[in-house]
Amino acid sequence: MKKLTALLLALVLALGLTACTRNDTKKLAGTWTYRADITQRINDRVKEALELDQVSPDAAVSVYLTFTVTPDGAYTLALDTASIEKDRAAYMEALRPVLAEALYVQAEDEGYTREQYDEALESLGMTAETCADTIIAAFDLNTFLTLLRGSHDSDTISTGYCKAEEGRLYFGSTAADLSDADFTGYALSGDTMTWTDEDGAAEALLTESERALVQFPMEWTKLAEE
Repeated sequence: MKKLTALLLALVLALGLTACTRNDTKKLAGTWTYRADITQRINDRVKEALELDQVSPDAAVSVYLTFTVTPDGAYTLALDTASIEKDRAAYMEALRPVLAEALYVQAEDEGYTREQYDEALESLGMTAETCADTIIAAFDLNTFLTLLRGSHDSDTISTGYCKAEEGRLYFGSTAADLSDADFTGYALSGDTMTWTDEDGAAEALLTESERALVQFPMEWTKLAEE
């Protein structure tokens, strides 16, 4: 009888384990990076601000995010400021000759030759290049980050807890909130994690500025542990 009871108990436990939802949250532990190309968005902003017909410097600019998860599911989503500044500086350097040329074109539209424009600037102790530098200096890192952050006051975009189950990644302010939390689809393949949003529900929760940073499908790469 005892053997039968033990066998039934083992069977019940086996069935119960089979019915349990698989929780893969610990597999996410570590730091993940994501890159979103926003070159066209920045080109459009510069073009609008300076009233230019076209802006297309030979450099790309991207937003970089980090997603850090602890084994218990606590997470931090933040801007990677160092990587963002590297791209911003390269973009501004490529923008310098574009702006200088735009100033010449504007002068020609107003009836001046390039030589006359150079002479006018020289009388003010300036050149087309130094004018371009003045414009670029106004577009510093803090200005750029303010544009990216939108309503956020710091590099940290959000913190809370996450839970990975059955192809869904749930997000909540606390661990207790995860039972009825918003989620996005996700898939793991080695050191690559992809977030998906097939029905658009996740994107609907984002602000306009956040939609520029989050472009589904989002492909994250896990950083090697130091």
